[in-house]
Amino acid sequence: MVTLSRHPAAETWPDAAVSLRISVDPVLFTQIGGRLHVLLRLRSWAPYEGVWALPGAINPPGEQIEVTMWRELRDLGFSQELWVEQLKTFDRPAQSVGGRTVPGRDPRGRVISVAYFAIVQPEAAATVQRTGVEWRPLDDLPALAFDHEEIVKYALWRLRNKIQYTPVAFELLPREFTLTDLQEVYEAVLGAKLDKRNFRRKVLSERVVVPTDRLSRREKRPAQLYRFNDRHFAYSPRRLSIENLAEPLTTEPSGSRA
Repeated sequence: MVTLSRHPAAETWPDAAVSLRISVDPVLFTQIGGRLHVLLRLRSWAPYEGVWALPGAINPPGEQIEVTMWRELRDLGFSQELWVEQLKTFDRPAQSVGGRTVPGRDPRGRVISVAYFAIVQPEAAATVQRTGVEWRPLDDLPALAFDHEEIVKYALWRLRNKIQYTPVAFELLPREFTLTDLQEVYEAVLGAKLDKRNFRRKVLSERVVVPTDRLSRREKRPAQLYRFNDRHFAYSPRRLSIENLAEPLTTEPSGSRA
């Protein structure tokens, strides 16, 4: 067995001695008004001051990357279970091409981004009330700092693939919902209109949902309420509780903003 230990002087390394840093950047999706939204933060510090970006943090020495990610989500105001998954590592250092220098993904130097993406239910999304932090529609995004547009596009591509073979769509819905609610989620994620009759036939024939004994009164006519048939899926999304993870981590160093 090989035992790995933290470098004894990790916390005392001066900034000048650090040639590589890790930024933890979560991509958080939710549905608002039938449109898919992503959470952005307006940067009030250099670089890219005054430009929108993903909410992220620099991973401090001695702290696990996932701990930094959850700490950032708590700072944004999330305090409940979230569906979350590691997305990808983004790395593009400055390079010399044809005698000229091509800048990397971060003008401050070599910063590798470990991106996560998460699904936030609309009710939880409404609780995010931080100055300079907003949910912005994916079909009308502002210019983003660093390579965050690339990260968002990759996260959306991953989500669009997952929604076709996993129950991730139900993370954007309340426990009980109508078939119209469900179709709106699929349309928001896929960015396309779906045939109502075909969609309902497929959902019901594959036993993706099961009916409840209640009706929704939100539509013009009372509509049947359904719930997700969790027994039908062998795949289970990873849902973690921020509060449970937070308790043993209160003594860890806090990460700085990316």
